[in-house]
Amino acid sequence: MFRRRALLVALLLLAAVSPARAADIGGLRARLTPALIEQVFPGAEDVGDAEGTPPALPVRIGGALAGYIFSTRDTVNATGYSGTAFDLIGGIALDGRITGAALLEEHESILNRGVSRGVMETFIAGFAAATLNDWRAVRPDQVKGATTSARLMKSGMQSAARVVSSERLPKADVLVPTLDRARVATASTDELRRSGALITLRASYADVVRAFAGVGGAPVHEPRDSAAPFLDISVALLTPPAIGANIVGLQRFNEAMDRQGEGGLTVWIASVGQYPYASTERARLPTGFFEEVVSIVQGGTTVRIVPSMLRALRAVGGGAELDELDAALVFLPPSAGIDSLSPWRLVVDVAGRTANGAALSVPFSVPYTLPAEHILLPPPEPPPAWVEAWQHKRTDIVILLALLAAVTAVFVFQDALVRRPAVYAWTRVAVLTVTLVWLGWWAGGQLSVVNVLAFLQAPFTGTPLSTLLLDPIVLVLCAYTGLTLLLVGRGVYCGWLCPFGALQELSNRVATALRVPQVRVPRAVHERLWAVKYLVAIVIIVLVFVAPALSHSAAEVEPFKIAISVKFAREAPYVLYAAGLLLIGLFVERFYCRFLCPLGASLAVMGRLRMVRWLRRRSQCGSECRICETHCPVGAIAPTGAIDMNECLQCLDCQVAYHDEAVCPPLVQRAKRRQARVELINAPAA
Repeated sequence: MFRRRALLVALLLLAAVSPARAADIGGLRARLTPALIEQVFPGAEDVGDAEGTPPALPVRIGGALAGYIFSTRDTVNATGYSGTAFDLIGGIALDGRITGAALLEEHESILNRGVSRGVMETFIAGFAAATLNDWRAVRPDQVKGATTSARLMKSGMQSAARVVSSERLPKADVLVPTLDRARVATASTDELRRSGALITLRASYADVVRAFAGVGGAPVHEPRDSAAPFLDISVALLTPPAIGANIVGLQRFNEAMDRQGEGGLTVWIASVGQYPYASTERARLPTGFFEEVVSIVQGGTTVRIVPSMLRALRAVGGGAELDELDAALVFLPPSAGIDSLSPWRLVVDVAGRTANGAALSVPFSVPYTLPAEHILLPPPEPPPAWVEAWQHKRTDIVILLALLAAVTAVFVFQDALVRRPAVYAWTRVAVLTVTLVWLGWWAGGQLSVVNVLAFLQAPFTGTPLSTLLLDPIVLVLCAYTGLTLLLVGRGVYCGWLCPFGALQELSNRVATALRVPQVRVPRAVHERLWAVKYLVAIVIIVLVFVAPALSHSAAEVEPFKIAISVKFAREAPYVLYAAGLLLIGLFVERFYCRFLCPLGASLAVMGRLRMVRWLRRRSQCGSECRICETHCPVGAIAPTGAIDMNECLQCLDCQVAYHDEAVCPPLVQRAKRRQARVELINAPAA
């Protein structure tokens, strides 16, 4: 069943490959060089042409088949985060060991643009520490900055190895639950009984009489000793060595297995009761008395025990108790139809007669279920790559949820917070610091226009949902950002949760504290520069559909990978670019966010569907007062007093001024009138 299912999966995967890709299948041999062969299968002496479905190249050492070389592209067509297939070559030995791997082709935007290809190749070389069913030594989280791409490549290699091995490698591994016919372990009689490997049924003569009375009869055999058990039946499946060798001894067990034959089963039945069905006397077994009263029943199958199945013996391996038992071995051929892994029962028919002398029998059953430790189970299917990612990031996810809860609380209780300027200021600095240091530099939670591109491309490239699940931090952040976009617009993410934005604002605060002069961009220039980021976003999105490779190059306008993902560990031109933007930001707060950021532009467009406007304004705003306009660090408040929510970063600076009775002119006038009334009331009468 498993083999047919694996083959079906392979055929479905191959059917999904495009005609152009299908034409390339079998070209793996031409793509290999001697150095590459040595890398993926050390010691290979001869590599044949592609054979089978899915295709793989047979490898021979000393003239003997040693394993296979295969490609993820030719077998499962695994794709990277970009939605484009990568070409990962691997080798697998006949024992299921991964011999090596090499990356021939990839289109991941992060590689060579922040994370060197050498780092990924070192990670892939570590696949040689894996086996077909054990990949625990391969840790994608060690590839900082490109964990998602690493997980996809590991998952692709696992899938390809599994498909290639399904019809080629020796079936040493268990594919379905199987009786353990190899393991030898020492166990006492008590341990066998406690585990359920050895089952005993005891019934007194009085119990038997009551059973016959229920059907209107009486037993034929009378006990010699009414105090001793009439039935005392012990049963065990002898075939597993961990059971049989402890009951009859290893030597007799091996002899029994020779008699049993391949695929057969051996049942050990013993009795010390007074009912003489299992006596080892020569006069009993050959006469057929055993077959008249003993059977094995499983579901609708009943196997009557016949003399050819029997061998009488006395147990010698399990201790004094078993040494004293009269016993017989019952050999069941595969044709008997008994499944050792499913429950069955031994049935002993006790002979009797009715009141008018007619023959009658009452069955007594010994139910038997093989203990789980004697069953070999197939290795569990490896969890999907995204499950591994979420399990590994459990702690980070909890911290992220706490950060999101804190940001949510800031907005829910913003009126109370902004009335306390000092508390608000410390809260903002604290949140921005956590966003930069933990979310950005530690957890890699920097959203990018690449994330927007991935969602845009998904319907066209057939990117599965599991690919989007591979980075839980980014996914949770995307979900929260999408929700807040619908509610209040782009500002929640851009103003509070963007690590690069936090870096700009914190560095500008330091510059301001050091009295670095701040440049206020004239309103006319400011409004024209706003359009630049929208143009950049449009160019990148258009390139996604007309020139996908160029779109990722164009996305390099974002300094996020440089400053956040790889912490400036990149080529000098890129570092100078990011540093230059930060330098300008010391004089013009959030320069990049305001004028160049394609991610901010994309979020602004999507945020136009926002449902709530909860930044407070007064009728005097823009006419009698323009204090908030001067307090806005990004120039999002027009001279009319209206807030442009497409540009607003929701920093709440304007709300601090709005509630400050010493700053906001309407509140200042209100306070003066209140004070005048108080003075008038308290003035002495003339």
